[in-house]
Amino acid sequence: MSGKLILLIDHEASVRAILQVCLSRLGGWDVLSVSSLSQGLEVLMLKEALLIRRPDAILLDMPMLATDGLGVIQEFRNHPLIQPIPIVLITAKASWFSPQQLKQMRIVGAIAKPFNPIKLPKQITDILNWES
Repeated sequence: MSGKLILLIDHEASVRAILQVCLSRLGGWDVLSVSSLSQGLEVLMLKEALLIRRPDAILLDMPMLATDGLGVIQEFRNHPLIQPIPIVLITAKASWFSPQQLKQMRIVGAIAKPFNPIKLPKQITDILNWES
């Protein structure tokens, strides 16, 4: 195990289950998964309050635009303890975001759904510049 912790935020239970297995078994990472942006923010704040390790990365599903996903990303980015955590979008709308928009939102990368579960850990490793 690499000791890395990924906070996974996805509203679909079946996708979370697939991602959980893929990231933990194939990627070797610890994964904490939640179903909403607000739960993700709560987890991050709780970890801060309890002095528990922060995630090394956030993998964020992005059809949550209806629930103001971009606003929550901005909130994450404005919080001094969450700000340095890299965010990777996983979305069926990956083509909606140009590299300039991702950079402006301080998102390190986007992975398109549907994704290949076998290739996903490598994609994340590459985006985050982690050693495999």
